[in-house]
Amino acid sequence: MSKGINFYPRHPGLGSRLALLLALLLLLAPAPAPAADAPTELERVARQLQETYNQTGSFRAQFRQLTTMPMGGRQREGAGTVIFRKPHQMRWEYDFPDHQVLVSDGRQVRLYFAASRQLMLRDVADYLESDVTYAFFSGTGDLLRDFSVEEVPAAEARPGRGHLLRLVPRELHPQVEYLDLEADRDSFLIRRLEIVDHFGSVTTLTFSRIELDPELPPDFYRFTPPDGTEILGQ
Repeated sequence: MSKGINFYPRHPGLGSRLALLLALLLLLAPAPAPAADAPTELERVARQLQETYNQTGSFRAQFRQLTTMPMGGRQREGAGTVIFRKPHQMRWEYDFPDHQVLVSDGRQVRLYFAASRQLMLRDVADYLESDVTYAFFSGTGDLLRDFSVEEVPAAEARPGRGHLLRLVPRELHPQVEYLDLEADRDSFLIRRLEIVDHFGSVTTLTFSRIELDPELPPDFYRFTPPDGTEILGQ
């Protein structure tokens, strides 16, 4: 990163978590009008998927995360709740294995780590310059424009009953080589999202208890750390 706090070396798991926001933020952004050409079946699914999320103003779900790193076969697990509300508010909260919170109120990004008792602050404008995943909060993302939509190879497809898509960034992305996505066959809601980075690490998110346009507390995107927390980036 060119400015501000460099999150990744001190908290190596955070980079993959932020990369996971890419597809969700993308789906919550307005899409341009479809092209005139007849879409392929995969493109039709991608458009329906985005349209489903375009029609909602907020999204809440429980998630489980598993990250597998090729060196030594190490695995990291996590679980918690994720909430988005258009266009800029977000709360990504981990309850397991330790408490971590990533929130945005549209002006400032706050990242809290209970284990180290640290709160990291970033201005949204600076964050947009340093992490392209968050740039999708600006509402400029579109699946078919930003990704090539491909079939998931049969040998790699996990058992499932939903729509399976492989999304390959059309331009080189620093954190993502490709995304494998499973959406419910009827509702087109995302049930599983798998991120593969350039080093072969795989992070899988499984969503449950999905709610569209839920009633949210008015301050869900705010976070005040406990007394004694070290605050970085003020």
